Amino acid sequence: MGRTIVCALTCLLFSVFFSPLYGQQSDSEESTPSDQLSRLQLVQKLSDQCWQNRESQTEKAIEYGLQAIGIAKAEGFQKELGTLYNYLGVIYQHYKYDVRTAMSYYDLGLPICLAEKDSVEIAYVYNNLGDAFYTIGNVPLAFEYAEKSMSIFERLGNARGIAYSYINLGALNRIDGKYNAALDYFRKAISLRETFDDSVGIASANLEVARTLYLMGKTDEAMQYFQQSLQKHTQIDNKNYMAYSMQGIGDVYLQKNELDSAMVYFEEAMKLTRDRRNFSGEIDSQLGLAKVMAAKGKLEEGEHLLDDAFINAQRSNIAPDILKVYKARGEYYHQSEDYKKAAENYQSYIQAYDSLFLALQFQTLSEMKDRFHIKEELNTVTQDLKSKRKVQIYAVLIIILLIIFSFILMLRNRIIARLSTELAHSNQAKDKIFSIVSHDLVSPFNVLIGTSELLMEDLDEGDLENAKNNGRLIHSTSEEAYRLISNLLTWARSQRRTINLVKEKFDMTNLALDVVSMFENHSELKEIEIQLSAPGGVLVTADKNLVQIVLVNLVNNALKFTHRGGKINLSVAEEKGKVKVSVRDNGTGMPPDRLAHLFDHRSVESTPGTGNEQGTGLGLLLCKEFVEMHGGEIYADSMEGEGSTFIFTVPAV
Repeated sequence: MGRTIVCALTCLLFSVFFSPLYGQQSDSEESTPSDQLSRLQLVQKLSDQCWQNRESQTEKAIEYGLQAIGIAKAEGFQKELGTLYNYLGVIYQHYKYDVRTAMSYYDLGLPICLAEKDSVEIAYVYNNLGDAFYTIGNVPLAFEYAEKSMSIFERLGNARGIAYSYINLGALNRIDGKYNAALDYFRKAISLRETFDDSVGIASANLEVARTLYLMGKTDEAMQYFQQSLQKHTQIDNKNYMAYSMQGIGDVYLQKNELDSAMVYFEEAMKLTRDRRNFSGEIDSQLGLAKVMAAKGKLEEGEHLLDDAFINAQRSNIAPDILKVYKARGEYYHQSEDYKKAAENYQSYIQAYDSLFLALQFQTLSEMKDRFHIKEELNTVTQDLKSKRKVQIYAVLIIILLIIFSFILMLRNRIIARLSTELAHSNQAKDKIFSIVSHDLVSPFNVLIGTSELLMEDLDEGDLENAKNNGRLIHSTSEEAYRLISNLLTWARSQRRTINLVKEKFDMTNLALDVVSMFENHSELKEIEIQLSAPGGVLVTADKNLVQIVLVNLVNNALKFTHRGGKINLSVAEEKGKVKVSVRDNGTGMPPDRLAHLFDHRSVESTPGTGNEQGTGLGLLLCKEFVEMHGGEIYADSMEGEGSTFIFTVPAV
């Protein structure tokens, strides 16, 4: 049997060795005819015209792009084809306001750019995908792609690309309420663009700075940046950014109660966005004008504007636009004391948010699956090429390799049997995890739906005290649902091995203070005291974001399993070149059999908290993985009915 295998493989390898390499051509095939060269030049010319006309003649730009794609497909110009798909994606997203069509072009271009190893274009596709996911409200995927693009641009030293990434990361930090971090990114983009004299890019960054300052309540400073942005975009006749700048100025005037001035800017912005069929931009102007009308007492006119905004939201078919309009309508009717309509719009807002959340879950999982398939296909092609090169290079060693290979085959069968068993166990564990996730992600939304119904009844009855209590419950439940999703997405990234350590030196005490502050509202609701025992200046060298995730999960677990009126102690201390962090509670504790398998992925289970809080059980798995990535250790001590203590270590400076 072994001799038969060796003979068969010998014939196979010699036939491969003496046949041409995959994709190899004869001399006549390798030569590039002059007409093909001219076709390449034509594609490049059409590509340039597509990009240059994207603002002034959008339809013409699309026509140029599609014509170039047709030629590039026919001639096999793959590098140019990947760039063209990216160009059309940008045009549909930013000039036709059709994000879904844009994303379909990005998805067509990304595998081509990856196959061509075109690093610059790969980074731009990632950047544009991040922008697209931000537009449709999928912030986790937007962050992931923004960070990917930044990583590539920094490795390449591509200043323009880095500036674009700064803008995206700034916008994402702003939507998370991290205004100072957002300003830092925007100002970095401005400084970088000044080095290559990109005045247009500086103007757009100024607009982002203005929007952030406005949200921070710094209206006078925001007004200066809005006016600078309007002046520059008027000079270059960029109608969209002129409108965005005018909307910002209108918002500042409205904040200052200068209603007539606000109305002028909102109306002019609305005209510009309407001419461009920019439904999202027009919605912002209509909502601003509706607020002006409400302040002027012209409630009927304001209501008409809100109705028009809702029509535009349906046209845009972008979920954040629909949510924005429902919320604005609810606030408008609440202000005008029409509580029935206010409740109806708040209910519609909750339903739309629920639908968006489910859609984002499926979208995130689908995106993970698509990227996995792309990577697998590229790996297959790469491995095929490498195998054939090795056959050419090591032809002299074929006979020796065949003898070794016969032994490898026997070992391989044993390895496959072992791996199959491990894979079966792993799949069973993941199936269990997903069954827990599918159950526990539904529970918060059942609470939200039930509580929102009570909230509407309270509003109808004028019972504001109960309405506030129900509002607080909705808020805390939403935060819990967000943590569940955050852990799920982080776990999914860790399973794909896409989390890399970015170590820095920081004070562990300050980080612990930040985490305690994050849970102030939660702890007050359960009347639980969180005590921090930590000296200042306890420095560590670690990935701050990953260590924060560990701390957040441990403190959240302690709150979850501690009874009302209980205590939690968070301590930080330096011991023998390591920093030791412990989280101790006097809650429910755990039985010994549960404690023994606490960090085992095969024993993941969901246990309701003392306030019936839900959880996926993924948090402790993430804690273990992130601590061990730093070379530290994590362990727990618990006694049922008396409480638990979780301890982990990371290297000190």
